[in-house]
Amino acid sequence: MADMRIRLDPRRLLEFLAVVRHGSFSAAAAARNMSQPALSQAIALLEREIGETVVERGRHGARPNRLGRSLVHHAEALEALLLRARRETDLMARGLVGALAIGITPITSVGLVPKVVARLLAETPDISVSIVEGLDSEITEMLRQGRLDLVIRRIGIGPEHPDLEEQRLFSADWSLIVGARHPLAGRTEVNLADLADRQWVLPAGGSAFREQMERVFDAAGLYWPIRGTTTNSIAAIKAIVMNTDSISIMARSLVEIEVRAGLLKTIELRDVGPQHPVGMLWRRGEPLNPIATHAIRMATELAQEL
Repeated sequence: MADMRIRLDPRRLLEFLAVVRHGSFSAAAAARNMSQPALSQAIALLEREIGETVVERGRHGARPNRLGRSLVHHAEALEALLLRARRETDLMARGLVGALAIGITPITSVGLVPKVVARLLAETPDISVSIVEGLDSEITEMLRQGRLDLVIRRIGIGPEHPDLEEQRLFSADWSLIVGARHPLAGRTEVNLADLADRQWVLPAGGSAFREQMERVFDAAGLYWPIRGTTTNSIAAIKAIVMNTDSISIMARSLVEIEVRAGLLKTIELRDVGPQHPVGMLWRRGEPLNPIATHAIRMATELAQEL
């Protein structure tokens, strides 16, 4: 019986990815430092291996068809794997034992992740750790592509990915934050719906923090406030709240130091409802490197302590 499994040449996948990114065979050939006829032949061989066309050629360039678009994800994953292999090989040649790449969102950037990294470096100092902050969707896709080892973010939101494992770590509630001398500072709880006319300091559009905070207002059935200041700096939000009568919303872990110092006060929001828990994600069915495995164990232990 004939072997019906498709055998793909990894180089042709990368050449196909170049065509998709550059939108034409000529531009992709220049980027790959090869002749256009050679690139055309490589794509033709790829399509022969698959048994279907993956690129539509026309007067306006080249673009992937439906099958080609599904192949792009795998080509990007291969590219990311090769780049990570080169980087880790270089690090090991320079005396390090390996690398770890973690994706985070603002709610995990203070508290859990720094403690995990600190404990990792204390136990294994000869490693390289890179941390990328982004939107939930951005860092999740980077994880799926192999550009990250782990992602720590809110779980139970967005589409489900059967290719990812998920483990709950802890629940984090949003609180109203005000300055120590704010008229609301003596309150222990408040309704978000009663604060529409206050001056707000809120994250600017396009940021992971903005995406997460929009969910808070949506959960309370409220419109996004229009009075106040917007900034893409969490530090600026905290500083403005400390020095004005403006208010904002943050996870308690993000203002733990300022609250202990008496510079900020957190107030429970009664009408926000339960928030999605924070969890850890990694690629299903793929062996984790020892550093990532160690980080998962540490994050689980620290989440229980916190």
